[in-house]
Amino acid sequence: MMFQSFADAGSQFVFGDSYTDHFFAFRVMPIVVFLSSVISILYYVGFMPWLICKIGFVMQVIMGTSPAESMAAAGNIFLGNTDAALLIRPYISELTVSAIHAVMSGGFASISGSILGAFISLGVDATHLPTATLMSAPASLAIAKIFWPEKEKTVSIFNDDLKLIKGE
Repeated sequence: MMFQSFADAGSQFVFGDSYTDHFFAFRVMPIVVFLSSVISILYYVGFMPWLICKIGFVMQVIMGTSPAESMAAAGNIFLGNTDAALLIRPYISELTVSAIHAVMSGGFASISGSILGAFISLGVDATHLPTATLMSAPASLAIAKIFWPEKEKTVSIFNDDLKLIKGE
């Protein structure tokens, strides 16, 4: 709710007091832009890659998935479907069909952080959305592995080799 009040203040400053007349354009979209900017800044300073690596490592250890698919699932908590797949761009050619399925399933099972703000502004309870997003990452890996089990020999990508690109 605090982020939403910041977006409201910015919308009122830019568009004037009548910004609430057009709900979607002046209430929902500024929140999407604001939260996307915050996530981009956190990614630029290096906090977001650090956090994604830590969450991905925990999921890898607990669930026994490969580092690349765990990183993509962890990235889906904060980023969109395309952005999370781009996190592991150098490793996509080495993924098996089951791992690619897990990466794509994770992307479709979650929503990005900026869309969370849009849902909150539409009236969805703010306490349930982050919980649902956090649960969707390991749940999507579990369901994807049940649907398409790993049958091929996976190429070993070690955690030390897996690096996320930091902002320039």
